[in-house]
Amino acid sequence: MWNTLLWGTQIVLAIKFASVAVTHGLLPDQAKLQPGLERWGERARPMLVAIAVGAVCGALGLIAPAAMGGLAWVTPAAAGALAVMLLAAVVLHRGCRTQPNDWVSLILFALAIFVLVGRLNVAAF
Repeated sequence: MWNTLLWGTQIVLAIKFASVAVTHGLLPDQAKLQPGLERWGERARPMLVAIAVGAVCGALGLIAPAAMGGLAWVTPAAAGALAVMLLAAVVLHRGCRTQPNDWVSLILFALAIFVLVGRLNVAAF
């Protein structure tokens, strides 16, 4: 049961972070990003690229190790890294948006911590 619940959570997080890679790096919506671009200036573009790369690596790290049959430590490491990214997202979004959706990042943070703890202690691969 735990393994199924963890897999479901990993898939949800992987899909979300794949979409983050698209919206922050590959196909950013300039209108949505404009306040952040103005606030961060020249630093905005490299930050968005770093976020997109981190999101792709995190999404792959949640799914690929089990699919490839090895490197089980990568999944909790990816979940931990994504949790850190989500806390940073709260700070960055507060500085960039007029109405930040902190609750979304905090829920995703809780899911990432669930995967981290679950894969380390409850249902390792």
